[in-house]
Amino acid sequence: MADIEIKRGYEVLPGNNVRFGIRVINTSDSAISDVEVILDYNKSFFDLEGSKIRELGTIPPDVPQTAKFVLKPRGCIHKAEIGAMVSYRDHRWKKRTPEMQPKEVHCVCPFLKEKSITRAEFLTLLDSGYLEERGVNFEGIMVDKVVDFLHHTCKNRLYRVDEIPIENGAILYLAGDTLGEKVYYLLTAVVKEYEGVTQVFLRANSDKSHGLNGFLNEILDNLRHLVLSAEAREIGIIKKEQVINIIDSVVQRTMFAGGESAASVNIKDSVVQRTEIKEDAEKQRRETKERRAREEGERKERESARQEEEERDAREESEKRERGEQEKLRREGEERKRKEKEEQERIRREEAEKKEREQKAKSEQEKKAREEAERRKKEEDERRRRGEEGRKAKEAAEQREKKRASREEARLRL
Repeated sequence: MADIEIKRGYEVLPGNNVRFGIRVINTSDSAISDVEVILDYNKSFFDLEGSKIRELGTIPPDVPQTAKFVLKPRGCIHKAEIGAMVSYRDHRWKKRTPEMQPKEVHCVCPFLKEKSITRAEFLTLLDSGYLEERGVNFEGIMVDKVVDFLHHTCKNRLYRVDEIPIENGAILYLAGDTLGEKVYYLLTAVVKEYEGVTQVFLRANSDKSHGLNGFLNEILDNLRHLVLSAEAREIGIIKKEQVINIIDSVVQRTMFAGGESAASVNIKDSVVQRTEIKEDAEKQRRETKERRAREEGERKERESARQEEEERDAREESEKRERGEQEKLRREGEERKRKEKEEQERIRREEAEKKEREQKAKSEQEKKAREEAERRKKEEDERRRRGEEGRKAKEAAEQREKKRASREEARLRL
């Protein structure tokens, strides 16, 4: 049974950086020690802030610890997998290194072109798809200037559907779609002055979720650059809850009635004069409540689906770990048998080589002994031959001397 459970997730930060979190939960009955999380990512896709190793130390039972990494995408990222390995020692001090199931990461800055639609079509699309919100406060710059900067930022990428003046500000509706994929991106921007501060509220809608963060972050980054270059300054991020409330309240108060009772518009001397604005506060509140209920239901469904996916991922990860452990044991058994067989074969070869060396040494010694015996026999035969020749020479000399003495004696008798 596995000692830990691994969960993972990520969020796209302002600037399109990705914060990737890996949660390690000790599911055993004893503490685990020397816990480290080693991130596995594609360096051609991301730059990592800091080390790829996070030390979590000792984790008691049922106490989660989270390792957080911040990665900077090198470009638009879609379906990029990030993996990790968790290293730890169990209560028997045995080191274990289970691998985390990779997680797909999306951080897309879509390439957009203008999408020419009517305001009615724009408002219809707002009720479907996915959404993200951002908000920021600026000081030292007028509302009109910020609106101009927004138009400049979105030029050639987002179509100007409508611009609605409100008290101390304006609402912008802009629309675009991606090149090739035909995915729509809608931007609702509320710019208003409040107590000397220019507030910018942005809501992005799309029928695809993976590009929303990149789309909204890119718009906001470009706007920041233009505003700060105008010698204004940013004085704070508006919380997401505030953005939702402000956009909903402002947009609902300025929403014109549609259909047959739509507000009539007269055009005179190039000035748009609204002569009739019909609002039904109770209807708007009811619609807002119903929309929020739908959004909450959709959020709960997404959360339920996410939890089911995490549970499924956890089961798959557990099954994968068990299969991996069984496969590891099988490989270790095969490796042990292979090593034992190799060791036996090595010992057999060494013994055979030793016998062969001994046999060769014995044969060499016997050969040397035979050669030595033959050499000695030849020397003895040669010595005998020379002795025999000397003896024969001596006898011949003695015979010659005797014959000479006999001749000399005979000559003296004569």
